[in-house]
Amino acid sequence: GGCQRCVRRAMVKVYGTSEGAPERRETVNVARQLMAVIGIVGIAIVVCVALIASSNMKSERTVMFGIGSGEEQEGANAVYTTFETFKDQEKEVEELLGKDFYKEAFKEAEEKTEKEVEEVEAVVKEAQAEHKVLEIFAKGADAPLK
Repeated sequence: GGCQRCVRRAMVKVYGTSEGAPERRETVNVARQLMAVIGIVGIAIVVCVALIASSNMKSERTVMFGIGSGEEQEGANAVYTTFETFKDQEKEVEELLGKDFYKEAFKEAEEKTEKEVEEVEAVVKEAQAEHKVLEIFAKGADAPLK
């Protein structure tokens, strides 16, 4: 008797039903939820702005390279140093490598560069062809079946 009823009521409560009047369901107030979210976001923005405003961003000097910032001069100094260091060794280099060594080296570099440019142009043409095909598929067409 009595004990089974207690267990049954406890089970009924666990599963959300009751023998008595059905529980009243609360309505969800979307406007209240939106206002809460807006309030939290607003507080977060205020905190971020306060942190940024209070930070000391001018404490370290940052060197940025750009036109006219000195890297051209550093490069010129390095080249000058190199040529001045080996200035008097031109005859020795010619004897070791031959008079036209640099002409051959530059010719090889030029040929390699031309070949690489041709390869890049071929890849670009392939990509353009692929783009045209993908554009056709994007419009809804299918490949012909054989």
